[in-house]
Amino acid sequence: MWDYGVQVPLWDAEGLLPEDPEWLRRSLGVSDPLIEDLARWGDEMDALDADPRRRTSEAYDALDARARDLVQRLRTELGSRFSISYRPW
Repeated sequence: MWDYGVQVPLWDAEGLLPEDPEWLRRSLGVSDPLIEDLARWGDEMDALDADPRRRTSEAYDALDARARDLVQRLRTELGSRFSISYRPW
């Protein structure tokens, strides 16, 4: 789930998970390429939200499609240890 200012948008029932790459690798087993792509997605959502001229349904749809890909990659990397869901914009 995206939230303004959040770089790696991963949450659990308690709230935002630590965004530290080392913690994500060690505690969850997330790969460096996926951590980088999650952070890039969060940064691009921030940039989109910060610029009203760019806020089009097409721009949000494109980031939503990328988010769905990230969710699939998380499911693949984390396996059945976690239940993963996505809340679109």
